[in-house]
Amino acid sequence: MAGKLGPERLVQAFAALAGLIVLWNAAAYPSGAGYDAASHREYADFLIQHQRLPIRGETPEYYSPPLYYLVVGALTWVGRQIGIGDPHKLGQLLNVPAVVGTVLLVAALARLLWPKRRWLPAVAAGFVALSPVLTRTAAMFNPEPVDLFVSALCLYLAARMLVRRHFQLRSAAVLGVALGCGEMVRQFSLWTLAVVVLAFLAALLAREMERRAVALSLAVVVAACAVVALPWYVYRAQHYGNAVFDRPQSTNPLWERRPASFYLGPGFPDLFTQPYRPHLVNLAGPETYADLWGDWYGVFHWSKATQSRPSPAANGWLVFQNALGIVPTMLAVVGWLWLLARSLRRWDAPRLLAALLPLAGIAGYLFFTVSYPTKDGDVLKPTYMLTTLGAWGLCFAWLATTLGERRPRLVFGTLALLALLDLPFVVYKGAVGF
Repeated sequence: MAGKLGPERLVQAFAALAGLIVLWNAAAYPSGAGYDAASHREYADFLIQHQRLPIRGETPEYYSPPLYYLVVGALTWVGRQIGIGDPHKLGQLLNVPAVVGTVLLVAALARLLWPKRRWLPAVAAGFVALSPVLTRTAAMFNPEPVDLFVSALCLYLAARMLVRRHFQLRSAAVLGVALGCGEMVRQFSLWTLAVVVLAFLAALLAREMERRAVALSLAVVVAACAVVALPWYVYRAQHYGNAVFDRPQSTNPLWERRPASFYLGPGFPDLFTQPYRPHLVNLAGPETYADLWGDWYGVFHWSKATQSRPSPAANGWLVFQNALGIVPTMLAVVGWLWLLARSLRRWDAPRLLAALLPLAGIAGYLFFTVSYPTKDGDVLKPTYMLTTLGAWGLCFAWLATTLGERRPRLVFGTLALLALLDLPFVVYKGAVGF
């Protein structure tokens, strides 16, 4: 079978499968449903109708960067002009090329970082293509899938420079513009920017013969990024004080804003018996995990808007899906910790791109969710870490292929089984208004 279906074709198959799944989900899923969909649509429409940035009180997402909303707002305007019944569908369909592009970029990044591991790109592509949090979010009118694509593009451009040792100013400028565009899509791209800068600093320390070229390239990257994104953040700082977010927050010191249970609560047995809101609320790990693999918020497999809790059958699906996520989660986390330790010990700048991004994502996620506490747990959304998904896929694939060198049939057979079992959970079946 491996001889007939080589790794390149498998990557293409995963990209095509992801595209078909997201196309179906986006076409079938109501444009007004999903995470903050009404606010996202309102912002996009406001930009086109008023041709200016919204201010506080005009739309709930006024503090978010405008690039994504400008693009989907223009698509929505086109949809209205040509008479589409729901013109916001075009905004949802933008997620199709974003997801396909992400899968292909993650595979290309894997080839750069591990050129001798033929199957690693395919395993990483499969992890991303079949991630429930991605296929669910990509069904929605939501900026996170586009943000993930831009993040994956930035990692690839940075890795290509570091691996091939090509530090031309043009390449640095392109990377800087891509990073700036990421900052203009979503604030959570700040983590990608930080990781790219840290990887270049690692190269600066480890490569004595190339320090001047690396330093000059890093300066161009930062400058190009600033040209694109700095005006927005200066505007935010001048008008609202906080350049990144502008949400109501507690006046307590940061370490007093969340109880110990927020950090340490295990969530048992609810995590595997009733993994939906309001159970697990404000337990950082369990609530995030339950919406990473299942549907804690009730926006995809069941509808919180129409029922207080999922039916027994729907709950059974959620429980099984959470159980199914244990193995890939463990492989991804162990692979990340191992790869992080190896990359730091060797100052391996290119692989630090993959190893540092999950760490930056977790740190940023915790800082955000602790800084802005809510009683209903609404800030604990794994979509806020979606830009790290490609890096998690690489960590997962690196460990899986490492284990597969000793027990290929067991490891790859298990991965194939997990992929097949996961398929029913990534396809929208009409729980919300369909």
